[in-house]
Amino acid sequence: MKDRSSSFFFWITGACLLLLGALIFRDFLFGGAVLLYTDIGNDSVNSYYPDFVNLSNYIRTQGFPSWSFHVGMGQDLAYAAGYLIWQPVSWLSKDLIAPALVYQHLGKVLITGLFFFRFLQLHRLQTPAALLGSLLLSFSAYMCIGSCWYPFADEVVCFTAILLATEEAIRRGRWLLLAFAVALVGMITPFHLYLCALFLTFYVPLRLFGENGWRPQLVLRTCLRLAAVATLGVGLGAIITLPYLHAILNSPRASGTTSAVAELSSFNFFRLESSLHYVTSALKPFSNDLLGTGDSFRGWQNYLEAPLTYCGLISLLIFPQVLVGGTQRRRIVCGLFLVGMVLLTIFPWLRYLFWLFQGDYYRTISLFWVLGALTLSAMVFSQYLEGRPLNLWLLAGTTLALLGLLHLPYERWRALLDPGLRFPITLFLCVNAALLIAGQLWKRQTLVAWLIVGLAAIELTMFDHITVAKRKTVTKEELRSRVGYNDETSDVLRDIAASDNEKFFRLTKLRSSGPSTAPSLNDAMVFGYYGTSSYSSFNNINYTNFLTALNVLPPNSEVHTRWSVGLLNDAALSLFGCEKYALVEDPMPYQRALQYEFVKRYEKGYLFRNARFLPFGLAFDRYLTEDAFHKLPGDEKSLLLLHVVVVSSESDGEKLGLAHANLSEVEQDARNLSLADLASARRKTGLQLTSFNQTRFAGTVSLPQKSILVLQTPFDRGWHAVQDGQPVPVLKVDVGLLGVGLDAGEHNVQFRYQNPVLVTSVLATLISLLILGVSVWRWPRLNVPG
Repeated sequence: MKDRSSSFFFWITGACLLLLGALIFRDFLFGGAVLLYTDIGNDSVNSYYPDFVNLSNYIRTQGFPSWSFHVGMGQDLAYAAGYLIWQPVSWLSKDLIAPALVYQHLGKVLITGLFFFRFLQLHRLQTPAALLGSLLLSFSAYMCIGSCWYPFADEVVCFTAILLATEEAIRRGRWLLLAFAVALVGMITPFHLYLCALFLTFYVPLRLFGENGWRPQLVLRTCLRLAAVATLGVGLGAIITLPYLHAILNSPRASGTTSAVAELSSFNFFRLESSLHYVTSALKPFSNDLLGTGDSFRGWQNYLEAPLTYCGLISLLIFPQVLVGGTQRRRIVCGLFLVGMVLLTIFPWLRYLFWLFQGDYYRTISLFWVLGALTLSAMVFSQYLEGRPLNLWLLAGTTLALLGLLHLPYERWRALLDPGLRFPITLFLCVNAALLIAGQLWKRQTLVAWLIVGLAAIELTMFDHITVAKRKTVTKEELRSRVGYNDETSDVLRDIAASDNEKFFRLTKLRSSGPSTAPSLNDAMVFGYYGTSSYSSFNNINYTNFLTALNVLPPNSEVHTRWSVGLLNDAALSLFGCEKYALVEDPMPYQRALQYEFVKRYEKGYLFRNARFLPFGLAFDRYLTEDAFHKLPGDEKSLLLLHVVVVSSESDGEKLGLAHANLSEVEQDARNLSLADLASARRKTGLQLTSFNQTRFAGTVSLPQKSILVLQTPFDRGWHAVQDGQPVPVLKVDVGLLGVGLDAGEHNVQFRYQNPVLVTSVLATLISLLILGVSVWRWPRLNVPG
């Protein structure tokens, strides 16, 4: 009978989650908005949406995510492979992706809420307390921000699953869910495996201590067994995690090129933040939008990077009760948790350490606060339902302190707050406190508990609707109109495809089609053409090194390695980079340039053809070293790339049988040889493509002497080359591009790409699956007394 009742309330919880989700996201379900934001949340439309569209097209035409020429000048798509699991809209066709985003998010809301409800049930909490905790987590600020920064919602799902899986393993010996939860967390990003390890390292010992007291052998034995299960989970997810890790390690952020480690680790431990930071930290738990919404946010950092700690006002009222009620062990655990979170807030150096000095973020720290605060608050609420009295003096003091904080008579403080939210927050705090006191005095705790659940639902609907809907978004009408990613660019590409049979060329597009005011650099991913710009957290390091060497990107700029404009506004670089067409708003500069021919005018743009187009793959028999290249003036470098190949050292050039270029001779050639004649000469020894797709291409080349064939795409160890059926090594040339040394004569050349750790990752996953099968048969339950 108890199991049937538990199952009934489980499904009731699911219905409540869907109903509340429909109310909060009503503008997206029944109105005209879609979950693509054009305010500060424009990553949704400038980064994630292009990734989803590119991935959707890729799996239909190429298969498993690998190299894509639609990202920058070429990039391994391993960083997006996890989206096939976490962002299922990636499986849909382009037209369905944007409208489906709200259903994807509500699916994650439902999974999170049911997981957390079940987790609280395992702690034997009363049903209203478990339901309240489920609603507060599923519609916390962190989860709502995940409506535009989609991986945030994935984190909530994953760490809730880890909580539930850990509890299942400790209480019932059921360990299988933990292995799959760890596998999934690594598919968000490999870095999340570190966050998962950190979470379990603190949570499991504290949880065991809270239940069983200080029993070192029990803690050690349990931790080792759970660590073995977690390690198995890492292996299960290796097929996605390891290739993703390779892509991350080959990006500027992870390689140390633009790392913040040196700067952040040098700060003094006791260095404090600004007063605005502490004000923001104090006020964000009241409402995610008390300090402003979206672009209007007035607190520390910005709407995303500020603490995301709102998880219901009721949790603020009852959380302090954990420090005075329950067992002494539980009070110690609660105190340690609270002290840890306070220290992370007061001393920024500890936050830097949390993130391994990679940045100053509150992201996952906020989630850990929410999970801890809600778990402990739900326990207090459940005890209240069971008749254990709250400390009414503490409750009254907490209420007065919160109201005092909200209504401080300080002008600068008040100027930060949204006056439209102060009154409802005050009202909700007072009504919740009054209900708790009345329920205890009149012995009507159960009735009051259900009233508080209803009040929390009203509060979440009101506050979360501001977070998700009172902001600038793309509309469904815009998806159908000739604007944004549905503009005339599709017509341009259709016209080009009808008249041009070239297997590979690049298009320069100076006007972004993205609907956000912030320019999109990923139009090529949405429209399916080849460009050179890219906005990505993990751009290929050889791509950014190449652009930095040419002074296109400033050196040591982490921001510019993510927002890379590519080979724009430089005639020689565009020519070198296989530009054949340019779509521009202002035709005058291109009409004056000799190399461009006008093709057609469109509603908002003009299409030009580069008459001196160079093929993908240029051969050079003279070399210059990187040291010499870096010393050249910036305006000479781009033109020099059309004359010589740049190699790491003289010994590399000599091994390949190339002639060392004399700078004065090269400069004289550049002066005497017109760009048209130079382009004609380069085409004669260029690669003539016979076949081309994203990961395999082939062609013929005729060379008078030994040369290096330079492919205008970033170097990666995953590339392999074959000359006339014989493998030849690939090289890094031109400070980051792909090259291969070829003999004199006519040759058939083939190139193929495979992520260099893909085979290892597949083997790791297969072995882990084998171990999983044996373990399920041999040890269906773990002996983990908790």
